[in-house]
Amino acid sequence: MLNSTCPGLYCGKTLINGSFDGECGVCPRGERTSMQKICEKCTESPELYDWLYLGFMAMLPLVLHWFFIEWYSGKKSSSALFQHITALFECSAAAVLTLLVNDPVGLLSIRSCRVQMLSDWYTMLYNPSPDYVTTLHCTQEAVFPL
Repeated sequence: MLNSTCPGLYCGKTLINGSFDGECGVCPRGERTSMQKICEKCTESPELYDWLYLGFMAMLPLVLHWFFIEWYSGKKSSSALFQHITALFECSAAAVLTLLVNDPVGLLSIRSCRVQMLSDWYTMLYNPSPDYVTTLHCTQEAVFPL
């Protein structure tokens, strides 16, 4: 039974050559452990609050760009408008390219792992110590991509 072989909440086994015979450890990016301690790919889509958070994180660099353009450009600078437009283009291109490069590659979509427990945000605090000496590091991004 896989449940008894993997300690901790976030340690799991990955599928290698069609079997789960490998060591317990951290799941790859974009995957999380199931109840059977098997690493499974995240397939859900983000919820409303996830989209709001990701939108905030995407707009933060743009707002900071615009703030520092205003801060350092002076009051009568004619190039400030051009700099604002350039910053908008730069941040928009970075957001679109990030979506295209991440899995699923080439699509403007995001896969997500939903939050199931409060501990999903703090996985590093839940690394198990099976023999109370060595720690098995299973820290992962359980709330992918947040």
